[in-house]
Amino acid sequence: MLTITFILADVKVSGVSYLRYTLTLDSSLNNGFYIDRAYANFISEILKNENLNLKFRYTLDVGQIRDVGKSGSSKLNPDSTIKIPNSAIVGSYFVYSKYAFLEANYKNFKIYFGQTYNFWIKQMDDIWVYRFIEKTPTDYFSILSSADFGIAFEYNSKSVNVNFGVFNGEGYNKVEDNKFKDLELTISAYPYTNDNLKIGIFGYGHYGKYKNENEKIRFNSSLAIINKLFTLSFEYSNFKGSTSTSQDTINSNLISGFISIKPNQIFDIIFRIDRYGEERNFIIGGLVLNLSKNLRSSINYKQDKDDKFINVQTEIKF
Repeated sequence: MLTITFILADVKVSGVSYLRYTLTLDSSLNNGFYIDRAYANFISEILKNENLNLKFRYTLDVGQIRDVGKSGSSKLNPDSTIKIPNSAIVGSYFVYSKYAFLEANYKNFKIYFGQTYNFWIKQMDDIWVYRFIEKTPTDYFSILSSADFGIAFEYNSKSVNVNFGVFNGEGYNKVEDNKFKDLELTISAYPYTNDNLKIGIFGYGHYGKYKNENEKIRFNSSLAIINKLFTLSFEYSNFKGSTSTSQDTINSNLISGFISIKPNQIFDIIFRIDRYGEERNFIIGGLVLNLSKNLRSSINYKQDKDDKFINVQTEIKF
């Protein structure tokens, strides 16, 4: 066993917390306060000179288990020696290591090694920018895991970003249990940019195999138009295999679109609709208040199938 120990000096610490009050719009009028997520980031610059920048990032992820299947704590395989009483863990809080990776930067090139981002979800988060309200579509429907263990190579220029990675494939909250690895390619291009308008085109391909040798295939594409007064984005995903919350073989599509209108610096008006498969619609609409650089709040309406909610949500950064 190889053990590598880093003594991290000059560590930069930051974090963010997502708080929520939800009222369920049915006959029960159930309501409650929640901590959706809290992240603590630790970043240390290990080496920096005119040619090479080497840093290490570690991120703790704290959240509440509300759905046994989605928490990654579903019933274990019959041959497992560990038994978890599923009903006992729902409602409790968990702590994961979300990111733990080395990043080496040389001119226009980067190498990531460790438990690092899913670069598609990272790119879509940068466009959506309302993670405290909800995850991006492929993350929300568990089509992709937002982090995984592996190695990735990245090229950056002013108008193009290309990232290729090899990963375990199980995501950041499951154990690697087979000999196969997943390949991922993410391409981002901005064919038109100026001071007032930016147009982005994005593509993603993912190929792997499950333990039973069934294929795992994902194709994503997106178009984004970003202006000082609005952001308009469309996303299409096609996937074959299982999602991270289902062992059934799936061959389906996800179509999503959102608009964010920014009449001034104080508030945004947002609307988003996702169409998952042939039967499931997810809708978000509401108002976002930009109270300061480190504080945002939103009052919004969400509907997933027949479930309807009114939410007051807050993002606090430190």
